[in-house]
Amino acid sequence: MGTVFLSYASEQGEAATRIELSLKGEGYSVFRDRSSLPPGESFDARIRAAVEESDLFIFLISRESISQGRYTLTELKFAEQKWRHPAGHVLPVLVEPIPKDAIPAFLRAVTMLHPRGNVTAEVAAEVVRMTAPWWRRMLEPKRLVPTVVVVLILAGGAWMGLPSYLERREQTARAGALVKQSQSKADSGDYANAWKLLEHANAVAPASSDVFEAQERLAMKLLRGAGVNYLGSSKGYFEDLVNRTLPVLSRGASGAKGERLANLLAHTGWADYLRGSGIGGLLPAQHYRRALEVDPGNVYAHAMWGFEILRERRSLAAVAEAKRHFSAALESRREREYLRSLQISALLQTYTNVWIEDPERENEAIRVANEMRINGETRPKGWGPGSFRRKLWNIYHFGFITDDHQAPLLAALPPAEHLSLFRWLFPQDDLPEGDGAPSLFNFLFVLAQLQEHGGDRAGALASYRRVLSEFASKRYSSSRSTKIGNDANAAIKRLSS
Repeated sequence: MGTVFLSYASEQGEAATRIELSLKGEGYSVFRDRSSLPPGESFDARIRAAVEESDLFIFLISRESISQGRYTLTELKFAEQKWRHPAGHVLPVLVEPIPKDAIPAFLRAVTMLHPRGNVTAEVAAEVVRMTAPWWRRMLEPKRLVPTVVVVLILAGGAWMGLPSYLERREQTARAGALVKQSQSKADSGDYANAWKLLEHANAVAPASSDVFEAQERLAMKLLRGAGVNYLGSSKGYFEDLVNRTLPVLSRGASGAKGERLANLLAHTGWADYLRGSGIGGLLPAQHYRRALEVDPGNVYAHAMWGFEILRERRSLAAVAEAKRHFSAALESRREREYLRSLQISALLQTYTNVWIEDPERENEAIRVANEMRINGETRPKGWGPGSFRRKLWNIYHFGFITDDHQAPLLAALPPAEHLSLFRWLFPQDDLPEGDGAPSLFNFLFVLAQLQEHGGDRAGALASYRRVLSEFASKRYSSSRSTKIGNDANAAIKRLSS
């Protein structure tokens, strides 16, 4: 018969119970929020899933159910995310007199049920009517004559060319032009105007699948960008981003299949991570799991799940499990720069604005970077906050400059490979002054130690001497700089003897 989601304020609990029993007697499956949850079930995630799985959404309108802060409004929001229009899917039931303007617009968009007698009986009758086959509804006495009239009008309209084919074609062309303009704006980094152009396109052609898919692609791109550029972004920014993009993902997921559905599910999980970090019932991994059930090789689901594993657990087993997911994502040979950036960020956990020192994870990040060098992948660029290259430089800074864990870092790779990796990551002619890049003084000191470790005696001597030259010319006076100068002096004596 179908599944019904019943949304109501606790003050209408008795009426909701009677409606539930009546509908079950008619053969319907009824979900009643808290009363339908198994013990220990995640509340928010299960409610949203229940709305997604329902065929009909009943909302009992009362002063309490439409009051600010009540959870019924959250349930209504989930319904809005699933259905672009409530017609045929949502049944608003006015259980007490309420000013029309106070009722949410989504509920006012369809005819509300005003029970005149027994609320339970009238709700059950309306549910039976709404879920009946279309042809049976058309044969109802009050619809039979209008149905015949509509058929005659449509027949005449088809003969006269209505609705206008030319008008639809013009709308499609206008929407297509707006989609192209949006893509151009997105390519230039103007995502705000790109989004507005697609909203305009959706208004011009509300049923255009091309516009829908363009909105989905931009929504997913914005979410991925927010993840990579976590540092410097406020919590409010993420909440606004998720509130704008999640309805687009939910709309697409309701009718998508295969890889497209898996992409949407994966990004839904990433949206949950951005806005809640797993708190309050938001469980990103459940979306990644569903995505991989649909598309076992999905690049985004594997990579984002790998990140989630490393975010939640700090064990060697977690590193190995996450590596399997990232390896599966990399097999697609798509989005490699994004995947590598996500992988390094997951290992170093700099998305939390806190550098968590973990030599094993840092060494794994070094090995990942070396794989990139060997495979001829794109070298990381830029030195801004949260940038790929800056994260990797921090490993060397803490390992060699502050001397926190030099020995395990040197053991991450064979000496010659480690020196080649360092030169590949940080070519000397690409060290701008400031902007987060290391000073030449610090760079040369790390280079000298890697050269010495790799057996390049002459190169190490030359680099240590340049360290002393920088020390003298810049007149460094901090205790750390003085220690570096003393260490360079000692190394020169050691290598010269």
